Amino acid sequence: MKLLYIVRHAKSSWDDPELDDHDRPLNERGLKNAAEMASRFAAWQALPQRILCSTAERAFQTAQFFEQALHPHPTELATTVGLYTDSAHEVVSIIQSVPDEVERLMVVCHNPAINDLVVRLGLKTDNVPTCGLVVFAIEAETWELFGPENCQLLYFDYPKRLAH
Repeated sequence: MKLLYIVRHAKSSWDDPELDDHDRPLNERGLKNAAEMASRFAAWQALPQRILCSTAERAFQTAQFFEQALHPHPTELATTVGLYTDSAHEVVSIIQSVPDEVERLMVVCHNPAINDLVVRLGLKTDNVPTCGLVVFAIEAETWELFGPENCQLLYFDYPKRLAH
């Protein structure tokens, strides 16, 4: 069995309209939410061995909060341009290419790809909020076999979940 943690990047800044979409950083709320969600997540027993994230600045900043919260647990953080996408199919292809020795994987990227993917995998939602975290158990020995037929939803968390 493998574990997959899917994270939508935290809220990004639109302060500089001249800034390319790829280069937009987190805004103040995004920084706060990323720190909070990473702290909540660090309480998990089975933490990711690898974090793959989009090359977009807002996704990388979000991933760094998770990586720092997991210290001293050894976690490899790597960016991949393929996760800067709106295609769930692209995200699935990247997950399926992960080496099988990685048992627990976190992926940090963007909507609508994340929303499309988690709905296909069984989460009933209209929207994964910014800095939302969805966790799936994968009943397969290899990432290559990853797909809806072998996923079980374990957990869904997002910044405002505890604010009610």
